Amino acid sequence: MLSIKDLSLKYDNEYILSDISFTVKRREILGLLGPNGAGKSSIIKILAGLVKPRSGSLTLDEESLSFEDLRAKCGYLIDSPSYYPHLSAFNNLKLIERINYTKVDCKKLLGLVGLGDVGKKKVRHFSTGMKQRLSIATAIMRSPELLILDEPFNGLDPNGYQDIINLLKDLNACGTTIIVSSHLLDELEQFATAFVLINKGKIALNISKTNLMKSNRKVTLTFSKDFNASAEALIMEKEGIFISNRVVELTIKPEEIGPIINALVVSGSIPINIETHTILQDTYFELAR
Repeated sequence: MLSIKDLSLKYDNEYILSDISFTVKRREILGLLGPNGAGKSSIIKILAGLVKPRSGSLTLDEESLSFEDLRAKCGYLIDSPSYYPHLSAFNNLKLIERINYTKVDCKKLLGLVGLGDVGKKKVRHFSTGMKQRLSIATAIMRSPELLILDEPFNGLDPNGYQDIINLLKDLNACGTTIIVSSHLLDELEQFATAFVLINKGKIALNISKTNLMKSNRKVTLTFSKDFNASAEALIMEKEGIFISNRVVELTIKPEEIGPIINALVVSGSIPINIETHTILQDTYFELAR
């Protein structure tokens, strides 16, 4: 659906983004991740036409567009949008509805994001999470085919976070393609279908969830006592790394994890703790150190 090629951004003598290229398939949920300052928000702002890149091009449905033109075809959440504090959520949406020359059921829209019961409460009395919900309502107002969200979970409590995850899943199931950025890996791994990991303005990893689930896992096993000879032989056969006399690290296929643990238990070496990392988690944690 969307293809971004050779995207670069430079402030003074410092490159914020360097030759970023990736594609987004229709009905995909693409997670843009990376540590703070990696360049995720800069990509989002360029896609919104708010920042002009040094270089780069994009196509939408195989049609070349400027970044400014893309903004008219998408829904966005960037940073923390401002609202009229003396107005209710409903009246703020009505104003935005007029600006967008559109017609929507604002009450229904507020219900979708969990603000159906706020009534005439003024936005200045909203919590951070409530304002974030209102921002998401604004982003989906025009029922866009492409939704681009920058850190949409900021300020949400656990219930609010799950509500928004469920809403995004529902929108995606109805055909909305979503790009969502976050520095929190667990949030995106829960529901994204593809991942682009950004670090220092460059792509460190670009992988689909399907390939991610097939890729090798790094498995760390901790034991309550030293390995016996049978366990040690099994670990050496799998080219395991002995971190200590009671901790070992294996890099194996997902389908190998269960049989290896079972074999260790049968040998009499029972792991008391098992940690598994995907290649995405492992790369992310390495970059975040």
